[in-house]
Amino acid sequence: MTDIACALTDDDAQARFAEYAELFAAAYAGRERTDTGMRWSLRSEPGVADWARDLAARERACCAFLTITVTEAGDRVLWELSADPAAQAVVDGFYDLPVNGTPSIFTGRQGGG
Repeated sequence: MTDIACALTDDDAQARFAEYAELFAAAYAGRERTDTGMRWSLRSEPGVADWARDLAARERACCAFLTITVTEAGDRVLWELSADPAAQAVVDGFYDLPVNGTPSIFTGRQGGG
């Protein structure tokens, strides 16, 4: 079983959530559930793909139990996230992030980051 733990401090986590909010304000285009997790669609504005890849790499570094890929498809940057079924609450938290800001799954620092 995969260890579901986040290596970020509370201050680092708040800064990370603020960065997600900035990314969503700049480029968020939608979200959807997938067979294995979730997908955000971002507008392919200048710098968005690189920003998303950098953010995804930092997320993977602190939450190794997540699988995150960032690809480009036409005028969209697609952020896809999946995890072991034991981490479904974290996947759900990421799915809700564009709408809720900091979902409750993250505020308790139980996992996810």
